[in-house]
Amino acid sequence: MTAERGGTPGAGSGGNGREYDGVDALMAAITGEPLPEEARRDPAFVAEHRAAEADVAVLREQLARLGEALAGETGTGSETEAEAGGEGEGGRAVAARPGHPVRPVRPVRPPRPGHRLARPVRPGRPARRRARRFVLGSLAGAAALATVAGFGWLVTHDSGRTGVASTASDARSRPVRGPDQGRPADPERELACSRLVVEGTVARVAPEEASSWKRVTLTVTRSYKPAHGPAEVGFLLDGGARPAPRPGQHVLVTVLAGERGAHLWAVGDARVAVGRAWITASLPASRHLACPSGEPSGAGR
Repeated sequence: MTAERGGTPGAGSGGNGREYDGVDALMAAITGEPLPEEARRDPAFVAEHRAAEADVAVLREQLARLGEALAGETGTGSETEAEAGGEGEGGRAVAARPGHPVRPVRPVRPPRPGHRLARPVRPGRPARRRARRFVLGSLAGAAALATVAGFGWLVTHDSGRTGVASTASDARSRPVRGPDQGRPADPERELACSRLVVEGTVARVAPEEASSWKRVTLTVTRSYKPAHGPAEVGFLLDGGARPAPRPGQHVLVTVLAGERGAHLWAVGDARVAVGRAWITASLPASRHLACPSGEPSGAGR
């Protein structure tokens, strides 16, 4: 029996920056690829993927409107040129008759002094202005949305990676107790300072982003603290812990108050039995003690 390491690799958002099979939430939303089965079981990753899909849908809608506006302006210009080319002298339409050549149009006489010619009205100018305003507005809106979404994405991912790395570094300096050490010197106090003491079977193991830690999901068969806990719990485990976690293992785990990483990691029936013996004997007295920080242990009642 060996002592394994535990601790807290950081809170963060859980789904921020996580990748499954080399694909993150934003890339999956852009390409439209289906999420891997493991990613669909991660609620934080699924929520992040849905938010990314909403942003991508808005951008696609803006680009579609931009394309329609550009196509409409091009069509208006072509129709105007066609109408202008089909008018003859005096604004009358000239149509060529089959078998008859079109007579050349006589040049227009210069205006007499004192007379001003009215400037022809250019068709389609108000419509073009409206189209340009719509195009520019759509383009500006799409650019602003892309900038904000991209900036928020980078900030969220960077902050998540920084939090995991810094907290994992702090956890390595904390003292860790293993099952080989047997009954601790003050088992009641140790249980009083633990927020989670459970026994069960490993259901899932997933790597933690930007660290060597792993996220372990445990199907609880016996909850010592709290007395009536959930049927399934999750915690973080140092990647160097031995035996390495894998589905189907029978384990006993403790997590200290205010932390997310395992403090005690006992694997196998023999090691679990050693831990179970001193835990069941010391648990009643631990409910009336407080941690050195002054916080009472009421979760196990």
